Amino acid sequence: SIKINGSLGNEVTIEGDRLDPWYRDIPGQWDRIWLTPGSINNEINYAIIKNGNIGIHADTVFNNNPTLTINNTIIENMSGIGILGQGARIHANNTIISKCGQYTVACNIGGSYNFTHCTFANYWNYSNRTTPSILLNNYYEGEDGNIYIRDLESANFTNCIIDGYLSTEISFQEQESGAFNYNFNHCLLKIDPTTNIENINYNEVIINQSPEFINNEDLHLKANSPAINKGDISTQNTTDIEGNYRNNPDIGAYEFSD
Repeated sequence: SIKINGSLGNEVTIEGDRLDPWYRDIPGQWDRIWLTPGSINNEINYAIIKNGNIGIHADTVFNNNPTLTINNTIIENMSGIGILGQGARIHANNTIISKCGQYTVACNIGGSYNFTHCTFANYWNYSNRTTPSILLNNYYEGEDGNIYIRDLESANFTNCIIDGYLSTEISFQEQESGAFNYNFNHCLLKIDPTTNIENINYNEVIINQSPEFINNEDLHLKANSPAINKGDISTQNTTDIEGNYRNNPDIGAYEFSD
């Protein structure tokens, strides 16, 4: 297991070894943190992971142990994917993933995922991005050309912002013969406007409104953000990523403060 234990104001930074200014924001300088099958109980607290290909690749075999718990962490500037889960069990809280060439989060070939008070803001500008911020998938195609089901046991997003440059930032790749369980609870979402949100998969969501960040680099909320005071108060995240107390919680990783 990997244990990364930074602290507020003393975060652990993972990046390429070229530290001169020109490389400060260049993606793709290193490959990934790869949690290979069988790796369990990995923990990342207060980290900044940037400028790679894939931030975290969690590739697992089925078990009841969490693959990864990640808290108060920023993943940014990845040429590919922020978090790639392959049938994994991932819990993320107060986490920001931004500027990825493909997905911010790919919940691929099933698994179990819980994201609480996360901000997924994909304003990638190095090339034309064609994949949305979030992928939910419950199957794979084998080398023999056949489709194999891998149940998506759960993909729960609570008090999360999902936004980006594309017209829709969530992709649903479902094989109906397998489980495909997902829920967006008190989230601000950029999705296809024809999506039916009057069902159990959506609860108190805000769709296709600008989150009103300070700007595409600074993901703090402005005073007119529709995300302010719209979070589910039953969550256990009593502070935000910067240690600010949540009373009537905002949606996303940052709590608004004057």
